[in-house]
Amino acid sequence: MDLRKLQHVALLTETRHFARAAELAHITQSALSRSIQALETELGLRLFDRSQAGVSVTPAGRELLERAKPLLKAARDLSYEMTQLRECKLGDLAIGAGPFPAATLIPQTIASLQSSHPGLRLSIEIHHTEALCALLEQETISLFVADTRKGALPPEVEMEPLMVQHGGLFCRADHPLTRRKNLVLHDLAAERFASVQLPPPLLAGFRRALGTTGDVPFAVTCDNIYLLKDLARRSDVVLVCTREALREELASGEFLALPLAQFRPQPVSVGAVTLRNRSRSPAASLFIDTIKRQIAASSA
Repeated sequence: MDLRKLQHVALLTETRHFARAAELAHITQSALSRSIQALETELGLRLFDRSQAGVSVTPAGRELLERAKPLLKAARDLSYEMTQLRECKLGDLAIGAGPFPAATLIPQTIASLQSSHPGLRLSIEIHHTEALCALLEQETISLFVADTRKGALPPEVEMEPLMVQHGGLFCRADHPLTRRKNLVLHDLAAERFASVQLPPPLLAGFRRALGTTGDVPFAVTCDNIYLLKDLARRSDVVLVCTREALREELASGEFLALPLAQFRPQPVSVGAVTLRNRSRSPAASLFIDTIKRQIAASSA
């Protein structure tokens, strides 16, 4: 017994006419007749009486249809819901984001999806790359967008490059350091820094550039860029950040990039990361495609 045959029973019961039922089922009349006969043979019951006066439903046919109605409705509902999922009109998507993408790419992407696909529910985890990899491997999230520099990712995942962000050292416009000339990074060894949780290779490079053998003097380490920016407004900390995350503040003149001689900060390679050899859900593919469109539009 299959749902297709039950649907044929329902259509023939509704129309009491083989030709009309076949038309509604989008099959030939002979194919409908064979389907009904095959089900009757399978069940060992006559479901319909055929006569010159037409088609009538037997008691067994009525009983079968009553029991089949919930199944047919459930099948229609399931088909509808799968269509909605395929077209991302409903469903849930759990994603992760590194601090810099969370402050740059993710808000605009979410806003675009809420406009185009309001039935799609999103949950977002903001962490550093190592923590996001753990969440991905646990399948707590479907994908993440974060710093994907070489050596930062385990072999169980695959990465699709999205963009490069540009790091630097920044402070508020009236910071005492902005009045100094010919600054080099060694001059900042006594300053207090604030940043997201940086990967060990980047920390090691920053420590060497500062010329210190001890820990980098971070006053605050936090994966919330908005909190870090507010801290920089209210104190003398120096932000280790990307230009993209401070775009509005730099454009308005509220923050300045410290003009450090012979300082070449490492770029931040941002990519979309998923589990290797796993099919993406329609919602995950839509999310990544939307980010790509946002990047292309901002670069145009």
